[in-house]
Amino acid sequence: MPAYQPGACNIGPAERRKRYLTGVAGFAATALLVAAVATLHADRAWLLAAVAPLFVGFLGVLQARKRFCVGFAMAGVYDVSADGGDRESAPAAGQRADRKRAIVLSVQALAAATATALALYVAAGALA
Repeated sequence: MPAYQPGACNIGPAERRKRYLTGVAGFAATALLVAAVATLHADRAWLLAAVAPLFVGFLGVLQARKRFCVGFAMAGVYDVSADGGDRESAPAAGQRADRKRAIVLSVQALAAATATALALYVAAGALA
């Protein structure tokens, strides 16, 4: 079982599974959006709206892989228990490192989501 490490690890296996499922849901929503745009022959500009579900997808997967929850970090808590539900307050000294890591992961997810949405937009233009 992983131990809490400020700025590095603040969730255990159960919370990681939740983040993976959230990521899958975000990517599934993106697929539905792309399918709707293609099926309805909608303007390809609608593909730029994929940034939102892609952000959810990338953030969920990043959090699961990095064993780190952005929401927990911002709330100043952690849960590294095997079954989840054992949230504890992070030590004051670790909260600053946690918040920095949360910002970094959020920016990474936003950059990946934006780049992917732009790639979808460009690809749709090339196919038209």
